[in-house]
Amino acid sequence: METQETNVKQERADLVLGLFEAYYNRVYAFARKSAEPAVAEDATQEAFVRLLQHPRLEELEISISYLLKIVHNILRRRYSRSVRLREILDEKVKPRERQRNEACDTLEGRTEERVATMNSVERAFGRLSDDERDALRMIVCEGKSYAHAARSLGVSVTMINNWKHRGIDKLRRTLDAEKAIESSRLSQRHARSA
Repeated sequence: METQETNVKQERADLVLGLFEAYYNRVYAFARKSAEPAVAEDATQEAFVRLLQHPRLEELEISISYLLKIVHNILRRRYSRSVRLREILDEKVKPRERQRNEACDTLEGRTEERVATMNSVERAFGRLSDDERDALRMIVCEGKSYAHAARSLGVSVTMINNWKHRGIDKLRRTLDAEKAIESSRLSQRHARSA
């Protein structure tokens, strides 16, 4: 029984390897039209991994258009997740910053503040635990499913969900604290100059 299962796995691997060798460059070139090289590479590799995991792989007639559709869906899902992350940050993390940006009347001031905001977000992201950071990166930034992230990290879907929500909550609290400190500094400067 084990030998038969091993043979089936080997046949599947050989089938996908043959497709990989035949179509990799074309699939990558397609992905590269929509994404930067690293993202295109990841999406292309993920397409072949998904193909290997397909439960009815042997029944499929796989063409280049089928592979391109897989990559297209992967890239679209990643984009949707990155848009959602930006929306979450805009809705829950940055409302006060957005108000300050709208109040700024010089382009130079807005640019400096946006750079400071991005630096704050990066610092806050760096303060998350590895698990929270991985969950946010995979779910929100890369567009992976909860199930995929759970399999990748070797934990349950519930744990991935908890890490993601804890990470977002910590980001919000950290950024709010930084804003309060910065606001206090500005108030002190204003008091000194007055």
